Amino acid sequence: MTAPFTFAPAGVGLLARMRARAIRNHVREVVAEAPVKVFATVVFIGLIWFALFKLFEGVFLYFKTSMLQSVVAIPLVFHFFFVALLVLLTFSNAILMYGALYTHEESAYLLSSPLRAHSTVVVKYAESLILSSWSLLLLGIPLMLAIASVQDESWFFYPLFVVIFVGFVPIPGALGLFTAWGVARYLPRTMRRWLVYIAVGSILATIVWGLQSVRQLRFGGEEWLDDFFARMSLVELSILPSTWVTRGIEAAVNDARGDAVRYLIVTLANALFLSWLAVHVVAHRFVVGYDRAGTTRDDMGPLAVRASAGLANRVFFFLPHPARLIAAKDLRTFVRDPMQWSQLAILFGLMALYLLNMPRFDLDESSSHWVVIVPFLNLTAVSFILATFTSRFVFPMVSLERHQFWLLGLLPISRAWILVAKFAFAFLVTFGVAAAVTLLAGYILRMRGVALVMHLMVIASICVGLCGLAVGVGARLPVLTHRNPARIANGLGGTINLIASVLLIVVALAGMFLANLSEVAAQTRLFNLPVTLVARWFVVAFCITAGAVAMTVGTRHLNRMEL
Repeated sequence: MTAPFTFAPAGVGLLARMRARAIRNHVREVVAEAPVKVFATVVFIGLIWFALFKLFEGVFLYFKTSMLQSVVAIPLVFHFFFVALLVLLTFSNAILMYGALYTHEESAYLLSSPLRAHSTVVVKYAESLILSSWSLLLLGIPLMLAIASVQDESWFFYPLFVVIFVGFVPIPGALGLFTAWGVARYLPRTMRRWLVYIAVGSILATIVWGLQSVRQLRFGGEEWLDDFFARMSLVELSILPSTWVTRGIEAAVNDARGDAVRYLIVTLANALFLSWLAVHVVAHRFVVGYDRAGTTRDDMGPLAVRASAGLANRVFFFLPHPARLIAAKDLRTFVRDPMQWSQLAILFGLMALYLLNMPRFDLDESSSHWVVIVPFLNLTAVSFILATFTSRFVFPMVSLERHQFWLLGLLPISRAWILVAKFAFAFLVTFGVAAAVTLLAGYILRMRGVALVMHLMVIASICVGLCGLAVGVGARLPVLTHRNPARIANGLGGTINLIASVLLIVVALAGMFLANLSEVAAQTRLFNLPVTLVARWFVVAFCITAGAVAMTVGTRHLNRMEL
């Protein structure tokens, strides 16, 4: 008779202690090697928390100015917020679990050990929940403090909010684990790639649907309410976990403790059950899924190569043919690595969610304070997301070419074109997503055409500066002893690049804030219009110059290297 299944089988404690010791050693190593980066990270998190707190507080105060908006809009914001998090966290957990269980080398070692598959799946699942829930922690604490500040909540609100917020995390985690196992078990590699593309397309379609729903509402009388509730009924279905969390938080805000506890119990019960079921199913079929994930063929390989080469020939037409091939190779690597583009998609997905849930404004003279605040906050968020991406993924690109340096040295082009090709690829990716979010913000906020064009120019210049810094500093201070991009980014060169990127963003944001402030204050003749133009063009020139200087320094060092 077999022993009954338990959620924590034998071996979980051993693996958990090993993982905890590895994390502790890694933290000590990072603190010893890059203390400045650790300090800067803590400071940045604090600044982000404070900025999000002020943003949420401002939004809730704005909603409180109207009783109708306060009653209707605030619950709707929470519904959209948790629906989007449900989708994004499911997608994120699916990618993390697929990589941890079916492609990581550690899985093969654990399968050959006497440990049960349940132990491996439980520990990997717990790691995935922790890694994917950092964004909830980053958003949840400022959100909780903003609600408490505006509503003057009692002490009961704080623990209830934290527990129901954290209890929500295992639900998309379990769905992501099921998705990862289903993809590995039943879909060949070609279908896996197409499934990822379909998932990204579905997220974009959901964002477009939400945008159209918000834009097509008519604010007037009973017709507006009928139209409003008809469009929003889909995200308020009682079967959705987002509805349980939203109603639980709403009950906690209104000090309805009985209802809040009931929704908390429903959320925790479903989270525990789905986690148990996902671990049980995946663990019993882990070996078969691992075998299928590593042995199925990819019949789309040659077609994908031809498609990416054709795209590179059109996008990077200004590069010499050998440099174009390098850019095409980087583009294929980016598309094939979900760890890169999925993080970028999740970050900008949250950014799009924030934009879709903003109040609808006409940015004209009647709302001069919003003319300064809203576009500036958008630019700040986009800039720091771009800095995160370039520091984490663009900076290690030159160091990761260490095994191909001898081959790159034989190419019939100067070494400067190698860095130009990597810069062109990085600029294409960063400016593509940043421009899309900027256009979305302009559409929602009804920005004037001239202001939108200037924002796009500033975003383009910031992308030039950040990509130039990442590629240039990466060539000047390469890390040739590591193959892991994360370890490369955590080194001395990565720390210098991060600090330089943050300084560039601070200068750019200061210039844009001065430009926006001078434009608003022009009515009182405190500033002149030339001040606005000079400040904006200074930002553009500064960012481009910083990127060009970094590229020049990196090129000189690369030319002197023995390949």
